[in-house]
Amino acid sequence: MSPYQDQIEENWERDAMSKVIEKLQKEHFRLGRLVCLLNEQANLRTDATAPNIALLVDALCYLTRFPDVTHHMLEDRMVEKLLAKKALSVEVGHEIEAQHLRLIRDGRDLLRDLEAATRGENMSQELVDIRVRLYAERLRHNMVIEELTLFPAAEASLNDEDWHAIEDIGPHGQSDPLFDGEVDEQFVQLYRVINDEATTAHAGAPFCAGL
Repeated sequence: MSPYQDQIEENWERDAMSKVIEKLQKEHFRLGRLVCLLNEQANLRTDATAPNIALLVDALCYLTRFPDVTHHMLEDRMVEKLLAKKALSVEVGHEIEAQHLRLIRDGRDLLRDLEAATRGENMSQELVDIRVRLYAERLRHNMVIEELTLFPAAEASLNDEDWHAIEDIGPHGQSDPLFDGEVDEQFVQLYRVINDEATTAHAGAPFCAGL
């Protein structure tokens, strides 16, 4: 193979890597805005008469509909490839996968409780508020861990074949109903609030840590 062909292949591999990493980093930025929203809205009441309860329900609907079934799947595939190459510690890889499973479970449980709150069902509103903030913190922590460990390891160790296998998410893949293209009707109000809050002082904070 000529040096020119080597360069073409190297660029192709770099493009495949960049495409996946840039996609995930962009989604992390967007999810960070959801973390901000969850933290700020949880400081308000989450009972049936609270004006923000529908917004929290929409946020959890989005999080369980898109990141749980598409975003985390890409990251789990990266973990699997890296573990197979012994390019990521088993402890870190399994921790990331466990965090994803917990986020999926907690997100669905919290969505169920928030929907129950909109119906005025008797439950501890203080407990629901705490769980909203805890879920937001776990999501933030997961993204920080991935930015510090998973992404650098993947950039250093995965090859072109790996990246194309990771990117080929098949029938489980779907477009982002909140941020990609036309906003899903269900999330129009959520999108408007997120954009409004992007102009606040918190918008520049990394995943709104400490709010």
